[in-house]
Amino acid sequence: MKNTYLQIRVMIQNFIHYLLKTLNKFIKFIKSFFETKETILFSNGQTVVINYKLAEGGFSYIYCASDAPKPTASRYHHPRQYALKRIQCLDNDMVKKCEKEALVHSKVNSQHCLPLYTMQFMNDNKVCYMLFPLIQGGSLRDEVSRRRLLENHMYESIRPFKERQVLKLFRGIVSGVKAVHDAGFAHCDVKLENILLDMNISKGDEEMGHINGSSTIATPVLMDFGSARDLCIKLVDRRTVLNLIEEASQNSTVSYRAPELFEGGCRHGPLEPDVDGKVDVWSLGCVLYAMMFGSSPFEVEYRKDDGSIRIVDCTQLRIINGNIPFPPQNSPRGNLFGYKREMLELIEWMLTVDRSVRPTIDEVLSRVEQMNSTESKQVHNIV
Repeated sequence: MKNTYLQIRVMIQNFIHYLLKTLNKFIKFIKSFFETKETILFSNGQTVVINYKLAEGGFSYIYCASDAPKPTASRYHHPRQYALKRIQCLDNDMVKKCEKEALVHSKVNSQHCLPLYTMQFMNDNKVCYMLFPLIQGGSLRDEVSRRRLLENHMYESIRPFKERQVLKLFRGIVSGVKAVHDAGFAHCDVKLENILLDMNISKGDEEMGHINGSSTIATPVLMDFGSARDLCIKLVDRRTVLNLIEEASQNSTVSYRAPELFEGGCRHGPLEPDVDGKVDVWSLGCVLYAMMFGSSPFEVEYRKDDGSIRIVDCTQLRIINGNIPFPPQNSPRGNLFGYKREMLELIEWMLTVDRSVRPTIDEVLSRVEQMNSTESKQVHNIV
């Protein structure tokens, strides 16, 4: 009886959340008819109108935009929608950063990386506009949050990904990061928020992850190349090290940041290994952990008796120590998640503090593909 009550309660909560989200979209849609829409003309001749704001950051805004209406268009024609990024360029460094972001997009070719359609500087280079496809499925952060993986008191409301779902989605994410590396860059800010879920692409189940156990298909798409830099940085002197640390502190999220990107995490010298794409491998380890358990491993602790979770501050010491907490076995939480030891070992492998031993992106992809193949065979045998 208690379980039935909790299930009904969760269903009502999810319905209210969906209703409020839909109502908010409807209000934005109605408001768009009464507001004067700003028009952006790109140098390639494409013209779009700004509909409403989707998100904002420190120096940028993301808008939903669409093709400007044409006089000859049919009234049944639905204009294509886009994500329009507007960046305030306060100085020449910001201009160069925008140009670098566009360069990365031009070099990377993968269905798992967000394409850039066009870019335009305006107002004497004080504003930069970037035009992307609009991905309707939201971010991986949205999906993980919706599954309530950090819930403590209502375990019945927790809905973890199944292991095969995790592996399929994660393979797509790793493929996207590998495409960035193959183009000669490190992403430097891989996290749940920078991974979109495209529900519209269907290019074969081998590349996809099924959401909610339904037939809905989601393709992970890596976005936000604004923090990307050259793949390998040779630590030739102390200034190089300091610049690297400062850049990381400004452009990467601390709970996904590799140990070598903190002060004291690396030194200069001929025997010191380069700082390279393995910083993204570390971030991928944090992403995989967050997909499975709800957050970066350096933001949580578990009680040994019942496996209840406690949110903690992510500090440099926690990251450099490299201790990875997993829900205790045979606890209510541990039994609920129930991932195989092989999945936990994959996380530990990517979160190797010593970057000279940490795997490369190619090694990670090879191992994930092997695990996907094994999982698919096991599911096929069961069926």
